[in-house]
Order: sequence, then C-alpha cells, then structure tokens
Amino acid sequence: MSRPRSGDKRKAILDAALRVCAERGMAGAPTSAISREAGIAEGSLFTYFATKDALFNELYLELRMEFSRHLEEFPHNQGARTRLRYIWDKYLDLGAEHPEQLKVLAQLRASGKLFRENEKPAFALVAVLAATGEAAKGSELEMLPPEYLVLMVRAQAEITVEFINAHPEAAAICRELGFRMLWNGLTAQ
Repeated sequence: MSRPRSGDKRKAILDAALRVCAERGMAGAPTSAISREAGIAEGSLFTYFATKDALFNELYLELRMEFSRHLEEFPHNQGARTRLRYIWDKYLDLGAEHPEQLKVLAQLRASGKLFRENEKPAFALVAVLAATGEAAKGSELEMLPPEYLVLMVRAQAEITVEFINAHPEAAAICRELGFRMLWNGLTAQ
C-alpha cells in the first residue's frame, strides 16, 4: 500500500516551481531543480503531478486562485468603476509584494502548455468580465468580445506593476493616472 499524499509536500512542490521558474524561466526549470528546491526526491514529484505540464497547469490555477483569495472585501454592490478600481488596486498591491508571481503567470500563459479545458473561472476573472462589460456598455467597445477587454485590463495592470516596481517613486501617479486612462478608454471618454 502506498503512502498517502501530503498536502504540505504538494504545496512545497508548487512553491518550489514558482521560485525556480521565477529565477530561471520555464525552459530552465527541470523537474530535478524543482524537486531539489522542494526538498524531495525527483520521483516523488510525479506522485503529486503526473507530468511537468500538469505541475505547471496546477501552478497556474493556484496563482490565479491566490489573487481571488485577496478580494475578500470586494464591493459587490457598487458600480463598475468602483469594482474595477478595487481589483486594479489589489492587483498593483500584490504585484508589488509578489512580482515573481506575475512573472511566472506571464510565462505560463505564454508557454502554450496550459490545459484550457481544465481552467476553473476564478472570481477575479468573473468580476473583471462583468465590470468591463458594464463600463463599455453604450460605447463602440461594447462590440468587442468581453475576453478581449479583460486582456486589455490585465495588460495595463501588468505594465503598471512592472513600471512601478522599476520606479517606485512614481507609484502614486502611475496607479492613479493608469487607472484613469484605463477607465476612460473603456468608457470611451
């Protein structure tokens, strides 16, 4: 009889994969390095994840869900601008605190190895879809696919985080005017 899987080891593997990918990139992240970083034998990694791609998919889902867990005070009953601003501020805060997570998320999205059919919609994605759709209502942007609007919001937020991390002295103005530019673009103002 095999030993039961440990949630702690699984988490250690995901954390190790995040660190190794942030440091070396996905292409430079062999399972041997991830296992070593997690403090387990390489064969043990495959007890928890059938393949390296399965590990990366799980890491992607975990990082997406992690962001949603930080939205506990989400202003559900407020207007689209307030809801989108709340998500914007949280995204920028988390990007400043954990830039390695954003770096690895971008690598994972660009990898072409994600199992889209297994992706669970995270609360943050649903909230951004709703807010951007409401913001664009009545403008020519209303004709665009909602997913495209979400990608535009994400790109603006990622660029803002990257710039603020490189230029912390400009954080306040970039945060404020970056959101204003985003909102005005969505509402065609």
